[in-house]
Amino acid sequence: MLGRRGAVRRMRRRRRRRIMVAGAVVVGAANAMVKLTQKDADKIQQTTGKAPEDMTEEELQQAMQQAGVQAQPITPADQQAMDAAEAADPDQE
Repeated sequence: MLGRRGAVRRMRRRRRRRIMVAGAVVVGAANAMVKLTQKDADKIQQTTGKAPEDMTEEELQQAMQQAGVQAQPITPADQQAMDAAEAADPDQE
């Protein structure tokens, strides 16, 4: 039997999604979304070398600040699209 020190800790992270809604890019999960223009998403990827959907929420916020990018307001249609994407593939992590 493993003691507290020998136990392996696993952290499960849901995969962030990237969906297109009305010409904008929505990145994240239903509980933490960021809406960007395609141009801003490309700028973040060019600046960091990493796609926005592959970043943690903290990394994305830092990259947005570094690139001088502002998030767009999330609309009910954006929320519905993200909810539908998660419902279509609920086990994706």
